[in-house]
Amino acid sequence: MKKTLLILAVLLLSVPASAQRGRGRKTQKPVYTVTAQEAMAAYDFSLAEEILEHEIAELEKKKKPTEEQEQLLDIVHKSMLRLHATEQVTFIDSILLPKQQVLQEIKLSKECGTILRCVDFFDDAKNPDCTLYINELGNRVFYSEVNQAGQLRLKEKSLIGREWQMEHQLEGFGEQETDNLNFPFLLTDGVTMYYAAECEESIGGYDIFMTRYDADEQQFLAPENIGMPFNSPANDYLMVIDEAQQLGWFVTDRNQPADTVCLYTFIPTQTRRIYNEEELGEQKLAAFARIASIKDTWTDMNAVNAAKKRLAVAKQGQKNEKKKRDFTFVVNDNKTYHNLLDFKDPLAQQKAKIWLEAEKEYNAKQKELESLRTRYAAMTEVQRLQIAPQIRLTETAVERLAADKLKLEKEIRRSELNQ
Repeated sequence: MKKTLLILAVLLLSVPASAQRGRGRKTQKPVYTVTAQEAMAAYDFSLAEEILEHEIAELEKKKKPTEEQEQLLDIVHKSMLRLHATEQVTFIDSILLPKQQVLQEIKLSKECGTILRCVDFFDDAKNPDCTLYINELGNRVFYSEVNQAGQLRLKEKSLIGREWQMEHQLEGFGEQETDNLNFPFLLTDGVTMYYAAECEESIGGYDIFMTRYDADEQQFLAPENIGMPFNSPANDYLMVIDEAQQLGWFVTDRNQPADTVCLYTFIPTQTRRIYNEEELGEQKLAAFARIASIKDTWTDMNAVNAAKKRLAVAKQGQKNEKKKRDFTFVVNDNKTYHNLLDFKDPLAQQKAKIWLEAEKEYNAKQKELESLRTRYAAMTEVQRLQIAPQIRLTETAVERLAADKLKLEKEIRRSELNQ
């Protein structure tokens, strides 16, 4: 009996000790000093993954929804893949500026066309953040427009003669119902297009994508996300490449306050090369991916210095070059232009190209009318009756062309003087 009581006493005494040891074995909850979003912004995607997995587990215990965290986790996994494939890019310049001033800082050569805000081209455009691209000839314009569901879609218009044809939506982008597509830019090959999209393949806000036009299928091929360092967990958009000057630009709002962006200038390459992660290590690779320092990308100083000179020339423009007189256009009593480069306003410059074509058409029609009138004077009465309808039609055409030309001139003056 005494033995039994002794055993029970030992067991009772051991219970608190066992309980205490059990409490000591409980896993301590991790304490994170940053949020998952902050870890993503710092390109510490492993930490972001850890934080989100912990948050999802805690929410599941409480039987609360985890959709927001799971969506972020999906972006983190995509970002990890993009990080491992970071492209080697040489950046030669970066400037911070208000978003509305970006287009003024991109100095494209005339061969590469023009970029404008949609509200500066279309009278009925409502979104100031939408941009359009006009090719060198001024007869094709690519732009984004809000559809009936409120999402942005890429469209095109062509100029045939002197009339803009009905717009049509570009096909082949595979966009979902809630996607936004914006900021188109077409290379001089007329095939390769860069644009920005908010979609499932983006890793944060807008990402930059590239696609090519398939002439056989008459649509664009499935687009590709161009990856890091161009894309980030923030908004990245407006990829512009000037092949004539061998300069490229893109815009990002990463690490910037509202309405402020960073415009990067880089040297475009023909082939895509990625960094060797084993040689660099993850931290150094992340620094290149987020463009921590543009100087760290300067591995070939000869190429950097040459690109800087090209950029300086592009910013300076054609001020030091002797301009030939291609035409005479009176802006006001104090300004008369003789070259397209004289126009400071991009929209005025594009309309001036159309005006030049209108001027040629008007002059040709005027010569035709003069010729008909000369022939009419030497004809018999019967012949005059036959040619009279043609003369009247030509006179009407000349009057219409003159009116259209005058309207264009007024629009050009208004744009140029208001710039």
